[in-house]
Amino acid sequence: MATIYQVSQSPNWICQFRDASGKRVTRSTRQTNRNKAQKVVEAWENASGLACKHELTRAAATKILDELMRQTGLGTFHEESITSFLRGWLKGRSEIGRSIATTKRYNSQIEGLLAFLGPKRAEGSIASLTASELEAWRNAEIESGKGATTANFGVATIRAALEAAKRKGFVLSNQADAVEKIQTKSEEKEPFTADEMVTLMKIAPKEWRGMIAIGAHLGLRIQDAADMVWEAIDIASATMTFWPSKTESRSPKALVVAMHDELVEVLRELPQGVGKAPLFPSLCGKKPGSGGGLSNQFKALMERAGVVVKLGKEKKGKGRQTQSKGFHSFRHTMISRMADEAVPADVRKSIAGHSSDEIHNRYVHLSLDAQRKAISKMKGIQ
Repeated sequence: MATIYQVSQSPNWICQFRDASGKRVTRSTRQTNRNKAQKVVEAWENASGLACKHELTRAAATKILDELMRQTGLGTFHEESITSFLRGWLKGRSEIGRSIATTKRYNSQIEGLLAFLGPKRAEGSIASLTASELEAWRNAEIESGKGATTANFGVATIRAALEAAKRKGFVLSNQADAVEKIQTKSEEKEPFTADEMVTLMKIAPKEWRGMIAIGAHLGLRIQDAADMVWEAIDIASATMTFWPSKTESRSPKALVVAMHDELVEVLRELPQGVGKAPLFPSLCGKKPGSGGGLSNQFKALMERAGVVVKLGKEKKGKGRQTQSKGFHSFRHTMISRMADEAVPADVRKSIAGHSSDEIHNRYVHLSLDAQRKAISKMKGIQ
């Protein structure tokens, strides 16, 4: 029989009852009201009795908790399934302004985990998701051919979701924290050389000349450049105003960047448009990948220009073989050229639209000339 009592050091009622093993234990009910404390200990004792008889099912435990919360004035017990919580979390991220590109990446990871767990398991409580399951999912992603970076990003996505679940009280701990990050050597993009960019501009058709100029001078991603419209361009003030598709969050203010004189001249060569008219009608709306996509078109231009491209490890299944150079290399090129010219980091980050030093530093590739210039400024040690 359970008993409750108070001690002078605490306003909370203390209880004693027998747990599932038959051992008499002492617990604080964390209740200052005697009647509520009595309800708590009765619920605990009831659950222990069922567990001792191997009759404590999930449904029974949920019912006990629901009754306990109502009796103590805390509302009703509510469990979120893995599916409903993760999809709800993603919807919330979208509603507070996360970019379309980022939301799509999160969605891909969440749906991948749900598919791995299977329909029945995915309807289990979010509190029941384990580190072992997340680790098994990550390993399955690697085995399917995906790279370590993608697999790590998947775990990071679920980690962020579980952190929200923890704040809301749906889980006691973030199980993704126990899944170690796979260490891998990143296959980064390389910047273009000056000669390569000159050759690309010479052999490229007019619209691709504009794309290359935007990439080289502003570092825009291929989709952002292809979908650029004339209302974003102010030739008179030499500025471009737009919202990048891939950002940490949707800012209420657009990104306004100054355009290089060469970029302005290249844009002047294009048939001028107004409003939502695209700068590059034949490229606007095309997806980066797939046959005939933007990336493949640019790859063909690089081949014609004789650009030497190193290939990464050959991937199987869902993985893609990386290339050392592509349109995204212009972003590395632009940032590295500014770094070589000692342009302050905060100015570089503003133009590139980077939100953190960690992200920005991945794009800085100082040339040997810039490094030698910096080294020469240091005094000798003798």
